[in-house]
Amino acid sequence: QKQQPANTTTTTTTEITMPILKNLADVIPGLGKFTFDPSVGTVLVTNGSGLIGYRVAVRLLEAGHKDVRVGIWKGGRQGLESGYVEKIIEKLTALGASFVDFDWSDDRGFAEAVKGVKTVFCSIPHIQNWSDMFPAFIRCCKDAKVEHFVKVSFLRSKHNFKGVAEIARQYRENVPFVAFHGTCDDLLEQTKSNSRMSHTILCCSHYMATPLLIQGDLLREKQKFVTASYGMGINYVSPNDVAEAAVVVLLNMKPHRNQIYNITGPRPIKDSQVVKILSQCYGKEIEHIELGFHDYKEHVAKRGLPQWQLRDAAAWEKMKASGIDESPMGYTKDFENITGKKPETFVDYLNNKEGMRPGLVFP
Repeated sequence: QKQQPANTTTTTTTEITMPILKNLADVIPGLGKFTFDPSVGTVLVTNGSGLIGYRVAVRLLEAGHKDVRVGIWKGGRQGLESGYVEKIIEKLTALGASFVDFDWSDDRGFAEAVKGVKTVFCSIPHIQNWSDMFPAFIRCCKDAKVEHFVKVSFLRSKHNFKGVAEIARQYRENVPFVAFHGTCDDLLEQTKSNSRMSHTILCCSHYMATPLLIQGDLLREKQKFVTASYGMGINYVSPNDVAEAAVVVLLNMKPHRNQIYNITGPRPIKDSQVVKILSQCYGKEIEHIELGFHDYKEHVAKRGLPQWQLRDAAAWEKMKASGIDESPMGYTKDFENITGKKPETFVDYLNNKEGMRPGLVFP
């Protein structure tokens, strides 16, 4: 028998059959579990100038994964300084990122954004016409043969309605923003049965940054902090923790394939306590103005927000005022189990200025 020349390349049966199996997984329900590919490839971060997307992009690049494509929307943002997006692009460019225009309100750019992408990290804001936009984006991901899809969401029921799942159910029933994300998550979960694409959903409680962004100039210039939470504790989670968990999942997808996690803060904290912390950080007294629900709605309406955003802001505050976040059952160990770290406190978050977006450093 003649010996094969040393420079001849052989192709294994696995190398031949895997592409075939992956194509079949796109049409045969459930076959995707046999075609899982652990390699990360090109990662698209859909909202690279956003609260979580920016942090994820930075951490991926600093971890040594250089094939990161950052989706950037260059439209105006209420309450943010001009040049804010340019500062983010400059920072991410220095780390080695590439960029693509990405606008959730225009699905014409979706196909180009996911071209050649193997992994997607998706943080989607509450937008109008989401019921058309998110399904369109999922279809583009399937067409582009994306393998992994990691999405951030709000707290979600996993297997039953006990503990954090019951709290998640109540939020979904009462807050339009949560219902929106829940429906998107339902759609994403279906992909494991009709495509090769695996998913991980990181469901989070209230971001620590959100009340600071909502207060805007009222906090920065007038040193006032307006709430309607009626002195109840709130489940605030650090956006740094969410990004940390996301990067762990992105760089090692296999143990997190088709999983749902609820990422929470360490314990409930009252807005009055947040104000004290902010006063210490700013070095000046921040006035806490606690309004009733209807007065709070009028206060938010004066900011000129669209009606649908006003409705969400009021619904969030009403749920906080219910005291639902004070339940010990609403706090999980998912972040610690994923990362091996303890969650940040509000003080930790404010002191971690290196992780904040350029132009959006608090205080």
